[in-house]
Amino acid sequence: MNLGRILLLGGLLVASATAQNNSRDRHEPSRDRDPGRERGPRVILYQDTEYRGDRLVLYPGDSLDNLSGQTFPGGAKLNDGISSIRVEGGAEVYVHADARFRGAVLRLTESARNLTGRLLPGSATTSWNDRISSLRVELRRRDEPRAEPEVIIQRAYLDLLGREPDPTGLRDYRSLIIDQGWSERMVRDNIRRGDEYRQDGAERIVRRAYRDVLGREVDPEGLRHFRQQLLERNWTEGDVRDALRRSDEYKKTQAVPPPGEPPRDQPNR
Repeated sequence: MNLGRILLLGGLLVASATAQNNSRDRHEPSRDRDPGRERGPRVILYQDTEYRGDRLVLYPGDSLDNLSGQTFPGGAKLNDGISSIRVEGGAEVYVHADARFRGAVLRLTESARNLTGRLLPGSATTSWNDRISSLRVELRRRDEPRAEPEVIIQRAYLDLLGREPDPTGLRDYRSLIIDQGWSERMVRDNIRRGDEYRQDGAERIVRRAYRDVLGREVDPEGLRHFRQQLLERNWTEGDVRDALRRSDEYKKTQAVPPPGEPPRDQPNR
């Protein structure tokens, strides 16, 4: 074999290997082939129930905002094509019925061998099997507080809406916590997106923070500013209180002692 034929054959082999790698990379993260991560936090999506068929491995920080047009490594479609999910090593996965993390959401902190047993919220017949269109994987918080669903719901309603949960809200959120794996954070985020919170809840939080931290009623400018932070930037009540404690007004109130007490920079005698 002459030199030219050897070089030509070598080039074809390299090109073939490169094409195979590129084809594989379009379907699965490169970390899926990292044996050092096989025992760490990860989520494995399966085409069929009982963890069978084609699979795709994802790790905390991975997200797929639109499964349309995407496939498993073997070529099967991902969109509306997932039937079981394995969750390992302290990971958790949020799956959505619609693209771009919209629509109904299911949170899994443990494996689900058959998604036909997980019904969509409010449905008596439609399951999550072959219904997932977007998803994201996160590292599960080890310090997440555990409480009864009723306690979580009541606490969220009192903090955000200033009232006890009504029977319908209690029933719906209890179902989301038990059947869909919702955390307290997810319950609170959903309440913040509701009309009642946007109309009244945010204002109540700002007024309460001003009275507790500054000892006065909120002025119109402060109400407008902090209401905007709560609604548009997803601030919490703690964020509002922290901002007030950093204000010059708060620092001045701390520097002036109440009547009958000596200045704070002088010791009692």
